Amino acid sequence: MNTLKQYANFVSHDKIPAMYTLDPTWLPFSNLMLKHIYNVLLICNDYDRFLLEEDGRVEEELYLEYTQLGLNNPPKFTHTSTAEEALNLLSQRSFDLVVTMLDLGTDSVEQLATTIKKSNPQMPVIALSPSSSHKRNKMIKGSDCKDIDYFFYWQGDPTIFLAMIKLVEDRMNLDHDTQEADVQLIILVEDSVRFYSSYLPMMYTTLIQQNRSAILEALNNWGKTLRMRGRPKIALARTYEEAQELYSKYQHNILGIITDMSYLKEGDQDKYAGLSLTKTVHAKDPEIPILIQSSDNTAQEMAEDAGAYFLWKNNSALLFELNKFMTKHYGFGPFIFRDPDTMEEIARAETMRDLQRVLPKVPTKSFAFHSRRNDFSRWLRAQSLYAIAARIKDLKIPANGDEKVVQQQMTEIIRNYRKERTKGVIAQFSRNNYDETLFFSRIGGGSLGGKGRGLAFIDMVLRAAKLPEKYPDVYLSIPRTVVVTTDQFTQFLEENDLNDIASGDIPDDTLLKIFLSKPLSNELVLNLSEIIQVIHQPICVRSSSLLEDSHFQPFAGVYETCMLPNQGSDEARLQELCDAVRAVWASTFFRSAKEYLKATEHMLEDEKMAVIIQQVIGSDHGPYWYPNISGVARSLNYYPLGGEKPEDGVGMLSFGFGKSVVDNGSALRFSPTHPKRPAQFLGGNQTSSQNTFYALNMKSGYHPLEEGGLENLELLNFRESWAYPDAIRYIASTYDLASGMLSESVRTEGEKVITFNGILKYDAFPLAAIVRDVLQLGTEAMGKPVEIEFAVNLNRAAPKMREFSLLQIRPIAAGNEESDVSISNHERESAAIHSHVVMGNGKIDHVQDIIYLKIDQFTASSMKGMAKELDKLNAAMVIAEKDYVLVVAGRLGSCDPWLGIPVTWSQISRSKVIVETGLQGFQVEPSQGTHFFQNMTSLGCLYLTINPAYRSGSMRYEKLKTLQIVSETEHFIHARSEKPLTIKVNGFDGEGVVLVD
Repeated sequence: MNTLKQYANFVSHDKIPAMYTLDPTWLPFSNLMLKHIYNVLLICNDYDRFLLEEDGRVEEELYLEYTQLGLNNPPKFTHTSTAEEALNLLSQRSFDLVVTMLDLGTDSVEQLATTIKKSNPQMPVIALSPSSSHKRNKMIKGSDCKDIDYFFYWQGDPTIFLAMIKLVEDRMNLDHDTQEADVQLIILVEDSVRFYSSYLPMMYTTLIQQNRSAILEALNNWGKTLRMRGRPKIALARTYEEAQELYSKYQHNILGIITDMSYLKEGDQDKYAGLSLTKTVHAKDPEIPILIQSSDNTAQEMAEDAGAYFLWKNNSALLFELNKFMTKHYGFGPFIFRDPDTMEEIARAETMRDLQRVLPKVPTKSFAFHSRRNDFSRWLRAQSLYAIAARIKDLKIPANGDEKVVQQQMTEIIRNYRKERTKGVIAQFSRNNYDETLFFSRIGGGSLGGKGRGLAFIDMVLRAAKLPEKYPDVYLSIPRTVVVTTDQFTQFLEENDLNDIASGDIPDDTLLKIFLSKPLSNELVLNLSEIIQVIHQPICVRSSSLLEDSHFQPFAGVYETCMLPNQGSDEARLQELCDAVRAVWASTFFRSAKEYLKATEHMLEDEKMAVIIQQVIGSDHGPYWYPNISGVARSLNYYPLGGEKPEDGVGMLSFGFGKSVVDNGSALRFSPTHPKRPAQFLGGNQTSSQNTFYALNMKSGYHPLEEGGLENLELLNFRESWAYPDAIRYIASTYDLASGMLSESVRTEGEKVITFNGILKYDAFPLAAIVRDVLQLGTEAMGKPVEIEFAVNLNRAAPKMREFSLLQIRPIAAGNEESDVSISNHERESAAIHSHVVMGNGKIDHVQDIIYLKIDQFTASSMKGMAKELDKLNAAMVIAEKDYVLVVAGRLGSCDPWLGIPVTWSQISRSKVIVETGLQGFQVEPSQGTHFFQNMTSLGCLYLTINPAYRSGSMRYEKLKTLQIVSETEHFIHARSEKPLTIKVNGFDGEGVVLVD
């Protein structure tokens, strides 16, 4: 089955949450406890009602009990005082349970129960008595009233209602839940109403409290809620036959049995029925812990001889001892490692994380003792960790086998389980649980922001579609990620009174200094300190604002990204991480961000910033850290070459960090659908290769106030990497000057050239296939074309696999969707600018201004000066509130001034049409991977590319010169037409024109 079909099956699976499929610790809790008691009909006289509601405050106390135990939806009670009223209410409204007092005056409880069952056989009916000496008790006990499901004594304790409701709910869900999952069952065999009315409230309270403790292992609040559904259940049997039936039916789910000694067997009171049950059960399963409780203290020896534990019913601490037994023998509470000779405690584990850490350190003798008794699987089942409990139970120590090997195997099973369950799941960050197994966590309760949402979503989709399984030799994932959510940003601004300052007109460097001087909250600092205890390789701190990577305005590259070597003392690493978080927050209010917000018609108050803290993909090569490959890929190619289709997609690859692609646009272009076709370099002219790359200096630290210190990357000559052949293996080829031939070996003598031949041509790593699959999945999941950023590490130390890591996914911003743009032959012939390479679709008929390059004044060395000129010209247009057409040479927005004019978006913010032209001796293909490109297209800006020297499109300067000149600079002319220009772009046919008359 292909990945798209797998994903389609996943999303259409009866609306089951993604976590059901992805997290084994949740499997299949979302489908448990489907039947609940929500509405209870209480039948009693007014005095009993007063006792229950006023003196006992049952509903209030039950609500408090539910709340304190972390349970949801406490039942609602409806009161009536007569059988007639009760039957009338039952016919009109929906109820889940009927509770009736035994004394209904002249009405017969037995007759009422029979009538209810006739109309609704599934309706549970419970009869409640205020005391064990009530006269009606003996009358009913002597009768054969099968229509009353349970009798209970009410002695003022509201937890009896909790026990009654949970007992009924357990019975309603028992068959389904034990089949759906390995849900455990405790069988209580007791025919005394007085005793089980005391036992059950305590037992349920113990179970629920244990469950609350166990869900600490859940990854987030939703996971905790689901895990509550997986607690062990209790079934009440009152005869030997009922107990035997329960055991036979659920024997693979039995957590334990608590039985009386004397009760009915074959219709007669059997003084030793509990002993018979114990022997029958232990004959088949001697590991099941059985507790026999009896009023006869002399029965203790018989019980223990049969392998059972014993509890005397007349013990003044009966309930305490019962609770103690359940905690010790049912795996409740911490797992305690004991010395098998002395039974002294050696170590304990509160959670599975503790167990993973403690297990390798305990003596093998202790491990073997617990393993042979199945203590590990029993403890895990009690934590509702059924999937791993089953795997652990199957792990046996062979006869004469190496116990130490099994101990190591169990440790590895637990580690892998904890690691795999986190993938595709957003965990709530907790200092107590954060470790190397958690991949995506959130600090705070606010939004993840755009980038954070995209990462969490694509990780979930990858797991659901089982894409990593398609590439078993590749570690395909997202980087280890922690998101500091937007509420932390808001708290930081409010606690430090920064709102007015941030919204003011303050230079970026001043604003950064102010933010860096303010303290983070103590709680956040403690959380960040825990992160650096787990992550020891470089850290990337990235923006993830609310508006970032949206469907309409992606805000790509508008905010800061900070790279930290993460070296040195814990204090220094923590300080650098705190500074980076503050720096990203400060970038929310930098000039370029404010300009972009204005252009997209957002208010500054609309924007809130989350921060992504990620492990940096790559390896150390001498003093530097960098990945072998960074890239950007789009599922829609705006500029397909011959034989390609737009839907084939396009990718850009660079060596080192991806700044080369997203800022400079300097990269190798390839088709994910046709990777073996000749690739094109986008670094100047189409035959040149990348000769510089970005790397992180591991010895430089992080200094955000220094020049270039925010991002903290260094631009190196490609020759710097030649000393590390493993870094450029499959990436570079060697040019033999003598023969003029390329060799794919990087260890031979000669000039090294970046070609990516080993990857694209010889399939040394399935990059193109992975990119193609991820683009398809992303497009299907988001419902529109997508762009991804990724990194590849080919140098992970064995036994680790080579790594493809998704850094970001965002929808390609929607443009003008007009479909009726037609261009006539007359318009083609008379156009001042005519292009066959366009992006966007639509007509513009309000623009009169055009700013165009003086071709005769162009030199590539003047690009930085041109940026300043455009900034000045654009400022005048901003004041005049006029849009314009901009004509430039090279790749606009490139950070490399030899490829194009290095403007920021705010320096050309009023341009509605951009025309990029190649000149004789200066041919640069537009890069679709840059952040600048993404932002301009998202604003509805139309792009036209022409290369007259290659007969691709045309520009008639004589027509432009007929326009009235408004102003001019050294390299540009600002002209204006008397009438609006005619601008048409048909993105479907790939054609555009600009007419000036």
